[in-house]
Amino acid sequence: MAPWRRDPYLWVHLAGLATVPLWIDLCLLGLAVGNPTLPELELGVIVALGVLPVLVMQLRQPFYIFSLPGLALKPAALQDDQRRLLSQFRRWRVRLGALLAPVPLVWVLLKLYPLAFLARDLTPFGDWGRLGGVAIATLSFLMANLFLQIPIAVLQVLATPDRVMPKVPPYSPENIAADFTWMGLAVGKILPDLMNRQTPEVAAPSVVDAPNPHHVAPVEVSAVEELSAEAADNVAEAIVDTEVPLEHTVEAGTTEDLATHVNTSDLSASSEAIADAVDPEDSECPSPEDFVTDAIVDSGVTDDYRPLRHPEVEEFSDDVSYRDDADYPQSLPAIADIYPNIR
Repeated sequence: MAPWRRDPYLWVHLAGLATVPLWIDLCLLGLAVGNPTLPELELGVIVALGVLPVLVMQLRQPFYIFSLPGLALKPAALQDDQRRLLSQFRRWRVRLGALLAPVPLVWVLLKLYPLAFLARDLTPFGDWGRLGGVAIATLSFLMANLFLQIPIAVLQVLATPDRVMPKVPPYSPENIAADFTWMGLAVGKILPDLMNRQTPEVAAPSVVDAPNPHHVAPVEVSAVEELSAEAADNVAEAIVDTEVPLEHTVEAGTTEDLATHVNTSDLSASSEAIADAVDPEDSECPSPEDFVTDAIVDSGVTDDYRPLRHPEVEEFSDDVSYRDDADYPQSLPAIADIYPNIR
């Protein structure tokens, strides 16, 4: 919307159009008082006094819209756009609208006059007499014309194209008092200024620079593969160097015989070799001696233990006695399971 269209005085006077039906009702209550003796004369007086003053005012000195009942804005306090609006109220089309505006009101008055007796029981002005009733009807019809003429003039000014309004010359402040009709005390400000009010702009959210992530240097795949291969070779060599005779470990005998055949010195040498190949900080890694001891304890064997038929051991032993029907709670873990790379 153009700034000049937001002028509050235009919209305040445009809203006066809503009061026209109220003034017509009040005119009807005035006509309902008493019995008409000279209907034609009464209608002539009501039309002449109710239409002509407002019509003459709009044709000669239009209503000064920058005013309210009892107050008027000083011409020196008017802005350029407001003075352009006053120039538009002096245009010929506004005067033409002033000539046509009373026509519908006069038609309504002619329709209500013969029906006014129906409101005789409703009028509060019964004690005023017929003359008082006609005076109330005339004043009400005058106000109906006034509140119809001014909004129609405002509508015609609002219909001005936006491209035309900047070209309209502002009205001279010295001629406003002589060329417009105003009544009331001149003041510097009445209503707030909405024409030059700036629309608040929504601030765009500031862009926050996210911190750059820490750069992690990529590890070469070839280097990792070389370290893994070297560690695997060291572990394999350490296991191969451990010469544990498997054929003696699976012979029938007691758990003491199994522990005797395991060379403790060889296991120690294997442990040192594995410890050198693995990360030295990993101190929690169990030794091969712990593996053998845990395997014997977990197996739950007794003194009359006889090994089951085991395919992993079969190819390494010639002197093995088998008991297929033996009922053992659990099979003996083979050394091959402990050292899977022995073969």
